[in-house]
Amino acid sequence: DLIYVQPRHDSIRHGSSLSAMCELANAGGYTLVETTLFNAFFVRNDLYKQYLREEVPDTSIEALHEVTMGTTIYQLYDGTIKLWGCKKMLWHRMPIDEEKMQMLPASERQFPFAPPPSGCDTISAEAPVSGLGTKLENLVVNSKIDGAELKKNEWIRESAIDMSPYCQSANVSDIDEKEILARKRDCSAKLSKMLQTDGFALVRGTGMSRSVCENALIAAKLFLHDAEEPVRRSCLTKDRARRGYSPMCTENFASLIGEHGPNDLVKKYRVGPEALNVMHSDSDKSSTSIGEEVKSVLSSLHQPNAWPDHKNWGAELSTFFKESIRKYYESMCKIADRILHAICEGIIAEKSDLARSVRNLGDFDSNAQRNHTSILTLLGYQLGSRHKKGSKGYLRPLVAAHTDVGVITVLLFDNGKCASLQRASSVENVEETNSEWIDVSLPSDSLERDPVFVVNVGDCLSDLSGGHLRSTLHRVVPKKCHNRMKDVVRTCLALFVGLEPSATLTLPRGKQNVTYEEWRKMRIARAAAVLNMQ
Repeated sequence: DLIYVQPRHDSIRHGSSLSAMCELANAGGYTLVETTLFNAFFVRNDLYKQYLREEVPDTSIEALHEVTMGTTIYQLYDGTIKLWGCKKMLWHRMPIDEEKMQMLPASERQFPFAPPPSGCDTISAEAPVSGLGTKLENLVVNSKIDGAELKKNEWIRESAIDMSPYCQSANVSDIDEKEILARKRDCSAKLSKMLQTDGFALVRGTGMSRSVCENALIAAKLFLHDAEEPVRRSCLTKDRARRGYSPMCTENFASLIGEHGPNDLVKKYRVGPEALNVMHSDSDKSSTSIGEEVKSVLSSLHQPNAWPDHKNWGAELSTFFKESIRKYYESMCKIADRILHAICEGIIAEKSDLARSVRNLGDFDSNAQRNHTSILTLLGYQLGSRHKKGSKGYLRPLVAAHTDVGVITVLLFDNGKCASLQRASSVENVEETNSEWIDVSLPSDSLERDPVFVVNVGDCLSDLSGGHLRSTLHRVVPKKCHNRMKDVVRTCLALFVGLEPSATLTLPRGKQNVTYEEWRKMRIARAAAVLNMQ
């Protein structure tokens, strides 16, 4: 909405607003077709109509540009001036001092029309607020749950499959071996049936610590939503698809199913195993964790992680972030292996001819599973142009319909209401335009009890099972919500389970043998071909 045109003088380097540039371009016969963080690209109207109209149908600023490093100024009732967003001079690398912007001294800041004092205790506006403890307290919101939401939570929890037979060690003295096997068969059968029907399932009873989940979600929110953009950009890498920070509007999930579409409006951060441990002797069977230094052979799927350092974010926050995310990653990888074990046993029980293709996937005690290539992706959604009624992009998906490339995905998210995960109503639906969509929800009190997770089938498992389990289309859409901090952002933790790069896969169709890394490259190549055509 801002119209600013810098004075016409060669010595002035102000820059002009995007809206002003669009007005000038439109007057000169040019159309906006793309933007980056600081640049806009225009083409002549005739070239747009001839070559780009189908590729860029919506040329509005709302559809093509998302402000990620903007600074907003607002004022409080008592006259205090506040900043929101980026609080640094972008090109001068200096912090913007909020106190120096105040028009009134602290002693004169009060609401002119305030009622007379009631004699109650008051809270000093000058009380110091600092430290990680305070930040964490502000992020943990224990909202009251009404009766309807409580019933919904119970229904969701009851529909979740109890994974304790696979994920939690049983006391053999209390339960005999036959009972344990019977419980496992029941668990794997239910899980397999749910995934066959929907491609998605909810699971509980994993033994995952609630505090580990809560700390990881808080750490992700601090990084994706609360930290300044330079903190996130310090984690940029050459291979954003596998490691580090990926800014909003830089990835396109529509290409994964061969579709064209706008880039996704979500911030991402990825971590994974840094090295492939190739020591196979019994004395060296230690799992490879993120950040662990071992003598190794690297593949393209094993890369260094890019953590925010103390200089950019401070020692306390950067340490809390790294420790929380690493602990969640390592714990969730173990749980994901056991979930995959259950899935594979369910497949083999129903389709014994698939045993050769999927048996190795479920062997979570093997060295290959410890040398996995699973990637944890932190996802951050926020209010933007697609939430604004009247904009051309109103309620368009934040992440286009797609399927996941890996074996399975295990997902946890908070209660942020600005976005919602949706799955296609049937695994048979393979095109977004032909699909009906169903919201995928977790209990709002999940972290106060036994955490509930979403599990969905990836393309690799779909191929290995010969389509017995199919990867289901899913997307993320904007949702109308109150303009409250706990509503306007949504934070997700998605573990995309991958295999050891040299693991041999036997594809039922054609009896083809390929390594996991070869299969993954072929799958990504199909998506890249779509992007190259755009």
